[in-house]
Amino acid sequence: MIPTPHALLLDFDGLLASYDHHVHLQHLADAAGCTPAQVDAALRGEGLELAHARGELDGDALLHELNARLGSRLHAQHWLTARTAASTLRRDALAVLKQVRPGVHIAVLTNNGPLSVAAITALLPDFTVLDSATLGVRKPDPRAYLAATARLGCEPARTLFIDHLFRNVQGARSAGLHADTAFHAKSLQRVLRRYRLL
Repeated sequence: MIPTPHALLLDFDGLLASYDHHVHLQHLADAAGCTPAQVDAALRGEGLELAHARGELDGDALLHELNARLGSRLHAQHWLTARTAASTLRRDALAVLKQVRPGVHIAVLTNNGPLSVAAITALLPDFTVLDSATLGVRKPDPRAYLAATARLGCEPARTLFIDHLFRNVQGARSAGLHADTAFHAKSLQRVLRRYRLL
């Protein structure tokens, strides 16, 4: 019999929310006075966004480097507005989580840096949000899940991780967590029922 988990660790983009990177880029481009392609080239092409998600660049450092490349004056509020506009909460999935039995610690684990985490936290004020920049390691590295469960004070073997990407699920399983994929409210509900969390 599968032991009932004490903690539930969830993906954000792709499970609890839909994320549109083009919307994010467009908002930043409008604020910077350039094209979305230019913003994308600086963020992804030059590795700034990945360095931010890894914790190698904090929010101020990322914006400084981005502004230097674009000749712009972007600040944290621009990023917050852009990331929020690009993120649409999946209310049906969140409604399923409200049915989780009492006593289960629910948290989010995301491969994002502080600028995006500020938006995620604002969108999900009742959730603990753990991020790759703070943990110093990204999914699907097994160390990311071990760091997350340590932060939560939960045993990996009593933690269930759910993500829309199977490679992240594989990483969690390698770390000793229970893990499965879900893409929408119905599949999330099925997984939670299997682990007797509803």
